[in-house]
Amino acid sequence: MTTSRKAAHGMMWSTIERATTQGTSFIVILLLARLLGPHSYGLVAWAATIALLGQMLLGETFSQALIQERNLAPEHTSSLFWLLFAAGIGATAALFGFAYGISALFAEKSLAPILRALSPLLFLTALQAVPNALFRRDLNFKSIATASTFGTMTGGILGVALAFSGFGIWSLVANLLAQNLIVTVTVWRKTSFRPQLNFSFPHLRQLWAYGQYTFLHRIVAFAANQGPRLLIGYIFGPAALGMFGLGLRVVEILYQLLTLPAVNVLTPLIAGIREDRRRLETVILSATQLAAMASVPIYVVLAVTAPVAVPLFFGVRWVTGIPVVQLLCIYGVVGSCGLIWQAIISGLGRPDIMLKATTVAAIVNVSIIALTARWGLAAAAGAFVARGYLTLPFMPLVIARLTGLSAAKQYKVYAPVAAAALTMALSMQVSTASLATLPALAILGVCCLVGAVGYLLTLYLTAKPAMRVGLSFLSHLRPGGTVA
Repeated sequence: MTTSRKAAHGMMWSTIERATTQGTSFIVILLLARLLGPHSYGLVAWAATIALLGQMLLGETFSQALIQERNLAPEHTSSLFWLLFAAGIGATAALFGFAYGISALFAEKSLAPILRALSPLLFLTALQAVPNALFRRDLNFKSIATASTFGTMTGGILGVALAFSGFGIWSLVANLLAQNLIVTVTVWRKTSFRPQLNFSFPHLRQLWAYGQYTFLHRIVAFAANQGPRLLIGYIFGPAALGMFGLGLRVVEILYQLLTLPAVNVLTPLIAGIREDRRRLETVILSATQLAAMASVPIYVVLAVTAPVAVPLFFGVRWVTGIPVVQLLCIYGVVGSCGLIWQAIISGLGRPDIMLKATTVAAIVNVSIIALTARWGLAAAAGAFVARGYLTLPFMPLVIARLTGLSAAKQYKVYAPVAAAALTMALSMQVSTASLATLPALAILGVCCLVGAVGYLLTLYLTAKPAMRVGLSFLSHLRPGGTVA
């Protein structure tokens, strides 16, 4: 199978995985958030965010070096597995033991039992790390899709059933634990990797050359992306964190659904063709434009329809969070572009650059939220969004320096998407205002239809070549599809 066709199939399975898992996650979150309310949702989100630091360090650091290693040997994979195995046990024990100290630090005693219950997530994540990295290295997203889908659906069914049975906050905890356990078991059933009983420090040192930057990058990425959650919870409490966390969770689900499939394929693809400058330029321009074309309209739809959709789907207890949801959807536009730019830079083998950029973002994020908190949650969320638009768009300048592809060319591909998104937003806003007397579902249906027509028509008039590229890429998925 050629690289282009293999990438297309990897993209297909990655998209299927994200569509099923994140679609299921959204339904589960919708039901649980409606049943439990902002306070309970925010409390578990708070604990899960603390546990996430350990999960990121165990699951997304040195294992990513396996993707970049050109001469991968069994000693690399086995040594890394046993290192993560031991680290997973230690991290689980540490979170369980320090749970009450962490809860005291955040002045929220009810966090401690939830943290202890979630501590096994760290060990489960460590077990998944090496097999998942090997799947991604081979662009084998079918196996990842199977494991993630099965785990998400099983955990979701259990969580919703427990919530309806009156288990309250523990239904969210059970959802997370069951999901990760099922994913771990399924991943190991799908992988051919079996760790050997050896441990090689020289091979680990080879992975360290790339992994050190990834390790540090994950720490600062956590501070940049999850630090705001922790700070919001500390300043405003669980209920406000529930509002902020719901908005961010919706954006993250869309990242997972719309952008991560491209990121998962783009990083190894760029790594494999980075010496071919002509082909590299084509892939960068096409990938960034197509990713924006797919993701931007969804954020526009959510931002415009939030006043109608939030009370309809999540209930009246969430109405005060509508401005926060709208602001974070606006952030989603630039955030999704940022993920694509990060994937390109990572594929070019420069994790050191991403480390510096994310460090700046982490410092600015925490600082602006702390400074604007006195004016309320909406002001803090607005500052978080503004930071994204002020810092993320510099990444094409970095890509230009690394590849010779001018930043102007990179920015230019977004012009048709921006025009189409503006047309979409205006047409939907007019429709919403003129249909205010209709039932909520009718308003949403008409607005989405009007917005979709406006968006696609504008793209057809301004970006025909890009639409043809997208159709050409999809043709690779057909059994008889040709490769450009």
